[in-house]
Amino acid sequence: MLVAGHEACFVCHGNFCFSSVNDCDSGVETEMVFGLDHEGWQGIPHGGVAMTALLDLADHCWLRIKGENLVYPLEIDWRFADAVQIGDEMSLKAVVKDGNILLSMQRQGSEKIYLSAEVRVATETAGVDFPLSEPEQLQKKSTQHQPLAVYDNCFVCGLKRQKPGLKRRFFRSAEEFPSIIVRFGGGDEGLQLASSFQQASGTLHPGVLAALLDEICGWSGILAGDLYGYTVRFKLHLNRLPVIGDELFGISPLPSVRGRGDRKFYYPRGALYQKKADGSLDVVAVATGQWLAREELRLQFDDSHVVEDLAGIVF
Repeated sequence: MLVAGHEACFVCHGNFCFSSVNDCDSGVETEMVFGLDHEGWQGIPHGGVAMTALLDLADHCWLRIKGENLVYPLEIDWRFADAVQIGDEMSLKAVVKDGNILLSMQRQGSEKIYLSAEVRVATETAGVDFPLSEPEQLQKKSTQHQPLAVYDNCFVCGLKRQKPGLKRRFFRSAEEFPSIIVRFGGGDEGLQLASSFQQASGTLHPGVLAALLDEICGWSGILAGDLYGYTVRFKLHLNRLPVIGDELFGISPLPSVRGRGDRKFYYPRGALYQKKADGSLDVVAVATGQWLAREELRLQFDDSHVVEDLAGIVF
């Protein structure tokens, strides 16, 4: 049975990822099947969904071992090390070791761990080492940001999904320093959308932050020469969980690139932030990572993403 405190959780509710958890040595475990509602593109589950499921299981684990919900800020080191597809049955586990939570998601029948992570309670909040754009500047009607393509059924960017999704449009910024930008929440429409992605009542699920940052960091490869890649490593700093109704802005600047030819990696940075009542910019979450760029992925992307008239689409 689900523990108290997760009644409003979208991961648990309606079996979006799982509907029950079981005790195991030093933690909890569960199972899930990747379905079309978890898709990123072309029959591949979105990494943000996998991180969302494991972050939710981490909270269940902390409740079981410590008797309370996870305390923020948190640091999470993720590593992707196997390929999965829609229809795969997955085993998930969260255990406490040396005061940290170890997470794993493994395809049943495979010896490889698809996704693993270590979750640590941080001693201080994280900042950024790149400029954050003023929300008012980003939203000026005279500023022509370039809208990016979408894949209809993507959990993060899909706009025609039959299942709940974040329905985000990503843009290449028109500002002096190129970056990828996104918005989430704010206003009546944003409030309604965010309300569908709660963990505790009134609080945005941490998986939403992970999924948005994973997507915006992945998109940053186009700033470095139309690079499209797979997430290899991903480090998250979650300073706090936003309340439903907060308007978040995301940004990822030009990443560094290493390697050459068919063996290129790019190293993005990203942040989600909001503007406080006093005018200051409050960093909610920060990410850094490593992506493996593949030319065949760029070609598949061109074939699979929606070709649409982007004229008139504004940030």
